[in-house]
Amino acid sequence: MHCIMIDLHTTATANGYKAALVLEEMALPYRVIAYDLTKGEHLAPAYLQLNPVGRLPTIVDHDGSSSQPIVVYGTAAIASYLADKTGLYMPKDVAGRAACQQWIGIVSSDLGPAYTGQFVFNVLAPQADAWAIQFYDRLVTRLLVVVEARLAANDYLAGGEYSIADMLAYPVAAVSAKRFPGNLADYPAIAGWAGRIAARPAVQRAMRVPA
Repeated sequence: MHCIMIDLHTTATANGYKAALVLEEMALPYRVIAYDLTKGEHLAPAYLQLNPVGRLPTIVDHDGSSSQPIVVYGTAAIASYLADKTGLYMPKDVAGRAACQQWIGIVSSDLGPAYTGQFVFNVLAPQADAWAIQFYDRLVTRLLVVVEARLAANDYLAGGEYSIADMLAYPVAAVSAKRFPGNLADYPAIAGWAGRIAARPAVQRAMRVPA
């Protein structure tokens, strides 16, 4: 594979780890530009010129295949872009690709936002809202049951092979699920899957970014 250089604009959150994990698993050289969310660095004019949404992570691909660097924001978009670029970690058959994309969507559009709401109302809200807390606690639990059933029947989310869907889901199990529900004792299939992924050297490196 030809050498490329990618800038990873990131921070030490579950989403930041997802992007680093994809880059590490694909053995792509990259440079880390770290941001301190507590200081509002992600809202600085220089970063907003790059990504007007003002959220992290974002990659900038300087590989020379186009006249301008390619900017990609969002973990699902980053993972899909890099899978297309490298031909790695995306099933080659139509059914496998569909399953992979479906689980990317579930992680990004369902599970991720559910955990965001759970965190906001359980941790950040200045006043407790019992209805909201109960709603998001139940939503997270319901989605964990769905993921548990999938992994009880399949080694990985897309089926029999490790893919970018697993890379995007792993930090949720490693970071978010340690906060709520606190552990994965009630979800043995998820726990086993997470343990296999945690043993991968690329994953171990990624979970230290941007340390």
